[in-house]
Amino acid sequence: GVSIGTDFTQDQTAEWFDWLCHDKGDGRRLLERTWDTAPMPVGFGTLGEYPNVTAAMERRGWSETRIRKVLGENWLRVLGEVWGS
Repeated sequence: GVSIGTDFTQDQTAEWFDWLCHDKGDGRRLLERTWDTAPMPVGFGTLGEYPNVTAAMERRGWSETRIRKVLGENWLRVLGEVWGS
């Protein structure tokens, strides 16, 4: 199943992004940082815009069950399968 992760980089510093570009944070550089903020989809750039995603799924006729799975229940299922519920 598909799910939205919680790895937002909102309010992180340039130093944090530099750390992110290194293997395990302090190893060899994996890529050059050419940004000061991570690019995010329009309307979903902050945690406060999460309701925009829910509203878009509702506008497209998604069922409540499907929306709940994408917004976290799929992650809970996977974690339960891996670690036991």
